[in-house]
Amino acid sequence: MKKKFLAYLPTMALAILWLAGLSLSAAQSETATPSAPETSQQNPNKADLDALAGSEATATAIALIEPEEHHVLRRPIQLAEDLVHWPDRTYPYGSTQLGARPVHLGVEFVNPRDTPVYASGAGKVVFAGTDSETVIGPEPDYYGNVVVIVHDLISLDGYSVFTLYGHLDRIKVSTGQAVEDGALLGAIGSTGVAIGAHLHYEVRVASPFDYRKTRNPELWLQYYVNNGMVAGFIHDEDGEAIAEKRLVLRSDSLSREAYTYGSELVNSDPVWGENFTVSDLPAGEYEIVVLKENGALAYREHIQVEAYTTTFVEIEISE
Repeated sequence: MKKKFLAYLPTMALAILWLAGLSLSAAQSETATPSAPETSQQNPNKADLDALAGSEATATAIALIEPEEHHVLRRPIQLAEDLVHWPDRTYPYGSTQLGARPVHLGVEFVNPRDTPVYASGAGKVVFAGTDSETVIGPEPDYYGNVVVIVHDLISLDGYSVFTLYGHLDRIKVSTGQAVEDGALLGAIGSTGVAIGAHLHYEVRVASPFDYRKTRNPELWLQYYVNNGMVAGFIHDEDGEAIAEKRLVLRSDSLSREAYTYGSELVNSDPVWGENFTVSDLPAGEYEIVVLKENGALAYREHIQVEAYTTTFVEIEISE
């Protein structure tokens, strides 16, 4: 077995300052954008939605940073001590929980019902209402009350960028409405196919209605202060991705478990080509351990995580 290790470091001081300014300590002092009136639950027709979804804008934010890094989206939950503003670690993007649940095409922010949900960036609402008639997921009424926004961004492979906010208890915006960065969209609920109150959050490209067009939100959400993340690709000797491979990333102060993506419905980022991510890591030295199905050691290496940086690891496993 062998491993290739690549670390991509942002070289533009402007990028570091820009990202840091949008991070935890700054966001804690922000106030929410006043809410729009309650929307009716009437769905627009598909032609109107397609016309809205076709709007594009110049990716001015992405132009500030190195091509590999695109952590430009605000976290949709207020960065407060009593709220969970990080993706749920037990059911991340691409996970099936070892076959126990459908593959996850987004991330979850698990908070109490009525927790406010905010827009991850400026843009236009292309859908706001229930998805019982307009199918946005694998089946009708999958996300329940849901909001989808097309942002003033273009992905690094040239597509419009959308964020989706599902299982809402209520909605505070309407289809066609322009929203500012941080606008109040609604409140957490458990509508649609949901176990308990939480926000289901997705990043999609090219189409707001095609659930097969998702990308890993952890590669898009803004970094915390002095935090970075690890992304990687674990494959066999033929270069084929290994699904649901267990790995552990640990330092002196924390330990995180992760699994590689578990379905062909999951899309790797076109820049990184990853099949796992571990986000929100304080800068420092970590040990990455890959385990065999029986729990035995398959691979071990020490890596360095830099602040405001995605560290990429490629690992070949022979089993």
